[in-house]
Amino acid sequence: MFDFLKKKKNPNPDATRLLASILVVYPTLQSVTYDPDTEMLELSFALNGKFSQNDFEGFLAYVADSVETFHHLEGFGGATIELNVEGIYGTYFLNVRRDMATVTCRELSLLTELASNYFGENLIDDTGDMVPDEDFIIDREDYLEQMLTNIRQLRLEGRLVGVRDRERVMVYAG
Repeated sequence: MFDFLKKKKNPNPDATRLLASILVVYPTLQSVTYDPDTEMLELSFALNGKFSQNDFEGFLAYVADSVETFHHLEGFGGATIELNVEGIYGTYFLNVRRDMATVTCRELSLLTELASNYFGENLIDDTGDMVPDEDFIIDREDYLEQMLTNIRQLRLEGRLVGVRDRERVMVYAG
């Protein structure tokens, strides 16, 4: 009855850092959501422009084929990936859902490259004029891969949403 009186658990700080790190390393991602019920990570890219249904169907097939090939080369079996597009009036969100059990930093890099290559300037990107130092990116990716490995060993509770707000990233517990 009085839900506001219940003491809420603080989110796992490692999970919070994981979502924030994903947004820092991949500036083309606009949000990252972790759903504990399905143990899925949802990555959202934002697009501006006019697109046809064929554009999106082509992209979804392109990603599905590329990720399937990647999983085959990496020796993954049974990885779950779901793709969808939503939007209206020239702003669209490409959503990629991946199971936390098998997602890797290399796959996240692949997904962001695929979106960038396919949609080019229409993909909303938060890098601006800043070009990150390559050593910084390599260190961040190594850190991110280590965090993904550590998170798999924990049972995360509570939904987490990481969003980009200009030059900042914020993670909310939901």
